[in-house]
Amino acid sequence: MLPLPGLESGESTRIVDAHYAHFENFSLAADVSVVVLDLTGQMLFASSAYRALTAFLQTLYAALDCGAGDQVSLLYGCYQAQRFGGRYIFYAPSGLAYCAAPLLDNRGKMHAGVLAGPFIMHDYDEFMEVDVLARHTLAPDESETLRNGICAIPRKNPRQVYGISELLYNVSTTDVAKKQAAQAVPIQTDILFSSSYSIEKEEALLSAISRGDIHTANTVLKDIQKQIVVGSNLEVLRSRVVELIVLLSRAALKGGADIHIILGLNYSYLQEIDSFSSVEDLLLWLQTVTRKFSQHVFDFSTAKHADIIYRAVDYIKRKYAEKLTLQDIADYLLISQSYFCRIFKEETGQTPGNYITCVRIEESKKLLRNSSVNITEIPEHVGFEGQSYFTRIFKKVEGITPGRYRRKNLGSH
Repeated sequence: MLPLPGLESGESTRIVDAHYAHFENFSLAADVSVVVLDLTGQMLFASSAYRALTAFLQTLYAALDCGAGDQVSLLYGCYQAQRFGGRYIFYAPSGLAYCAAPLLDNRGKMHAGVLAGPFIMHDYDEFMEVDVLARHTLAPDESETLRNGICAIPRKNPRQVYGISELLYNVSTTDVAKKQAAQAVPIQTDILFSSSYSIEKEEALLSAISRGDIHTANTVLKDIQKQIVVGSNLEVLRSRVVELIVLLSRAALKGGADIHIILGLNYSYLQEIDSFSSVEDLLLWLQTVTRKFSQHVFDFSTAKHADIIYRAVDYIKRKYAEKLTLQDIADYLLISQSYFCRIFKEETGQTPGNYITCVRIEESKKLLRNSSVNITEIPEHVGFEGQSYFTRIFKKVEGITPGRYRRKNLGSH
């Protein structure tokens, strides 16, 4: 497992590695932290700016219980940067944003990844209200600590972020490796957005995983494999499989799988992918991966409070379109709100608020795939208050705006 994002005890005065001195200079010039991770997620380098943020980041992760999720997102960001031509901008589960670039050798092979961040891409008050207080139940002193400390994280507008991403790519990548990465982009795009690839199949696969339905998941996966394998060489297929694993792990977590188990599986799988020398072996292995993710989805039969959790989930799925509060759910269950929040988190691995958001997002995606539904009416149909808030949350969860999601899906038919 990765260490907590930050430095181990005794490292606070560590001398910056001369091999990465150019990243320290980049950090100073761009006014943003920089870290370098190896392929297992171990930190090889941290700029002075990042080391200055370590204490606050640990406080933030502890309050939001998102340290493990942010760790994984940083490593995934590096892999995604490799897949998308050397540049990748993303949000971590904490709501903090990063730019990523791969460190490639002269053969175009990634041996580490570099990240610029964290930074915030909107107002500090908005970050606190939307990313923190609306999604987490915090004590007043915790809220105050985060509100006072968050200004230590740089705020960047989209134009600045784009510039940081471009500069990071240029600082990180050798000329030979840049040519390798540039040549990979059109192949990647052809596979991801091929007219023969069905987004509906992918949605069906994720839905089956989140329910723990192994039989349906494997059936749908076989259909997807038939589509992505046509005309694909092994390297391109590996890239597609990496993305599928990321999606499968997210679906499993939405279904209630234990985050520590899923993260452990992810690290193991990312290391195994390069070991396969044939398309057939890789696809057979992917079926095993799918089965394991499904098996770890939350099972009511193992819960100590199965009846309460089952009734809560059922109530949320029936009432998600309404102005639903945690107190409403607790009242329905005839228990206190604090007790409900505690046991829901213990049993499912996520907060009730996060679960409600996931249900609403999944329902909104169904409506977005229906061209007869006006996109401006969707937030009201699924329980979000206002178009701008819906758009912001949807983009944070899915990585794209609702409008782009609709165009992408309707254009795939």
